[in-house]
Amino acid sequence: MIDISTIRDQFPGITRDVVYLDNAATTQMHRSAIEAMEGYWRQGRANVGRGLYPLAESAMKQYESARTTIAEVVGADASQCVFTKSVTEGLNTLAFGLRSRIGSGDEILISPFEHHANILPWRRIAKERGATVRVMPMMENFELDFAGAQAMINERTKIVAVTLVSNVLGAVLPIAKLAHFAHQAGATLIVDAAQAVAHIPVSMRSLGVDAIVFGAHKMYGPTGIGALVMAPELIESLEPMILGGGMVDLVTDETTTWREGIQKFEGGSPNVEAAIGWAAAAEALPLLTKEGPGEVSLRSQLVSGLVSIPGVTVFNPPNAIGIVAFSIDGLHPHDVADFLGAEGICVRAGNHCAAPLVQRLSENGVLRASLGVYNDEQDVDRLLEALPRVTAQLR
Repeated sequence: MIDISTIRDQFPGITRDVVYLDNAATTQMHRSAIEAMEGYWRQGRANVGRGLYPLAESAMKQYESARTTIAEVVGADASQCVFTKSVTEGLNTLAFGLRSRIGSGDEILISPFEHHANILPWRRIAKERGATVRVMPMMENFELDFAGAQAMINERTKIVAVTLVSNVLGAVLPIAKLAHFAHQAGATLIVDAAQAVAHIPVSMRSLGVDAIVFGAHKMYGPTGIGALVMAPELIESLEPMILGGGMVDLVTDETTTWREGIQKFEGGSPNVEAAIGWAAAAEALPLLTKEGPGEVSLRSQLVSGLVSIPGVTVFNPPNAIGIVAFSIDGLHPHDVADFLGAEGICVRAGNHCAAPLVQRLSENGVLRASLGVYNDEQDVDRLLEALPRVTAQLR
């Protein structure tokens, strides 16, 4: 392990004045991502897939190289990787494309840990098609009730859409086991890996999933870009959601022919610089993770410290990673987060775009501290030392 300052120096947005513990919302950008995007801008930028001159050819080469790098994050091939503007767009693209497979009386199964982005598109499709969205049960220790989930999968189940890691609790779901039973029932298994890719190894093949979505800004890259990685069968069979330039092979007065493969899902001008920056961050991440102070030990330090503070309740699944949700008796989480922010400590408060889950935990929402590669024991100590002052000040 190297000195944490060596890691921090690679993130221009990180200083010792600020304790940044909101990495589940967005991470700070790695220096390599910034430099890669600046290089694209400074050398003269061009759109991809449009021009035959050297600048356009260079842009296309960098863009497709980035696609290869990002596909490898989940153990997939570049021919499976669609660039989107976000994880949300990827999930909406899947819901739109799969809607024809869902009929009256069918069921879409989701977990109790889902972000709104993996709830709302399925609710809309279910309403349009006369289907039902069902929620798997959760155990009292905040783990998925796998036996209960397995019992819910049947011949009516057409889609199983689940997160790999909860953005509220950090709980890791048993995706491979769910995929096995989903496929036995003939269902399509979709995974939201937004909170996972910066923390644990993710293999689309090992998990046995049909589609997986994740984004750049939670893995030390830029905002405004995500990836939708699909099995070949889905790429071939799904209709594109976004129509426009770049995704068509032929347009006449009467007919339209989509481009083949993933290109049919990338209508419009893509975010070329973000793809280039994301690839640079993705290439830097394994070394940062290896050389940092260790997420497991930091999370353990944080949980141990929180449970020792009177009035604090920690929602702590046994297999959680990187994220700690908690509440303080008698205090609204927004007030606590505001107080901490004034001391330079950045945590998030509220329902975290996962209201159905958070409402089961606490009426007014929860506080969430989430770890990144640049956090260390000193960051955790500053949060723990500040919380008693918050309690004394606000009560």
